[in-house]
Amino acid sequence: MRRSTARAISKTRQCGHAILELAISAGVMVSCLAGTFQFGYTFYVYNQLVTAVGNAGRYAAMRTYRGASEQEIELGNRAIRNMVVYGDPQPAPDAAPVVRNLTPEQVDVRWIINDKGGDKGAPSAVDVSIREYSVDAIFKTFKFTGRPAVEFPYLGRPQ
Repeated sequence: MRRSTARAISKTRQCGHAILELAISAGVMVSCLAGTFQFGYTFYVYNQLVTAVGNAGRYAAMRTYRGASEQEIELGNRAIRNMVVYGDPQPAPDAAPVVRNLTPEQVDVRWIINDKGGDKGAPSAVDVSIREYSVDAIFKTFKFTGRPAVEFPYLGRPQ
């Protein structure tokens, strides 16, 4: 009979440990899950930005460069910004952005002009980048400035 009494005493001593272990392990697991979600969501949004900037850079590298006036350059830049934000150079008025909360004002387009060689005033490359875009990943906000960015050699024809 002593054995059963020893088991009963041992069992009562261990009853509180299971609740304590559950509380500690649940805290660790929730922290790991939240961190994984935050990293995954931020990486997902950044990947969408990389794709949008890359597509717009390819579009800009192939389009005809009309650099006769500042207005023509700005019209071309607006089409490139729309390509980043909406995936279309001339989006519909109710078009939704490819990446949530991204606006055309957050896209930088910079033409690198070739001063030497054959075509005077023709660009040699185009640089497209994102400026001051924030990703709210619940626990922390990540701000992307100058990233992602892409530079493509200009392959179109100047006019």
